[in-house]
Amino acid sequence: MLIDYDVIRSNRTSLGVTVERDGNIVVNAPLELDDLDIEKQVWKKRLWIWEKLAIKKMDQDNQVKKQFISGESFYYLGAHYRLEIVEGDAALKLKNGWFQLGSKHQKKAKECFKTWYSDHLKNKIRSRLQLFEQRLAMNVPDFRVMELGYRWGSCSKEGNLNFNWKIAMAPVGVIDYIIAHELAHLKEHTHNERFWKEVRRLMPDYTKHKEWLKCNGASLDL
Repeated sequence: MLIDYDVIRSNRTSLGVTVERDGNIVVNAPLELDDLDIEKQVWKKRLWIWEKLAIKKMDQDNQVKKQFISGESFYYLGAHYRLEIVEGDAALKLKNGWFQLGSKHQKKAKECFKTWYSDHLKNKIRSRLQLFEQRLAMNVPDFRVMELGYRWGSCSKEGNLNFNWKIAMAPVGVIDYIIAHELAHLKEHTHNERFWKEVRRLMPDYTKHKEWLKCNGASLDL
């Protein structure tokens, strides 16, 4: 079985392999390491890579899709709320501990939830970014909330920040970790030692939220 991977070179001393949530394999390699040596080292890690890919596929296959009927549970900021389908064309709202949606919108309920999560996440991220500004010691750039597939966030080389609408379902601490992760990419684009040092500076207790996301991330979907 061949292993397809992307190589990112940087001023690091060792090779690191990451299996992303979407199944893409990213190899972070030293600048001076030639392609043949990279291929040999990746092949040595093949059993570990195949195991990670198998686990991710199993998580995807076992995921139960929402039916958007009364009584079904949906997460928002780490807490779960039941859905109530009400008569009429009422827009989706969170009221008295229940998500409520008019029956006329039930067929497009998934899109209603995506829009609702996106709008509320924008406000939440905007307020959380203000808490990071002093620690970051620079102006925080603008951001977008969008569909990012299996990525929780992204930071382009130009410094554009994007966040997945799905993280609106996660606890606030986890959202903070994802924000800190992308802010750290403003200074360091690869997941090297300097990158994780910057994440820790922005959020000293990030490891527990990173672990939560690793264990529960598959459930943040519709």
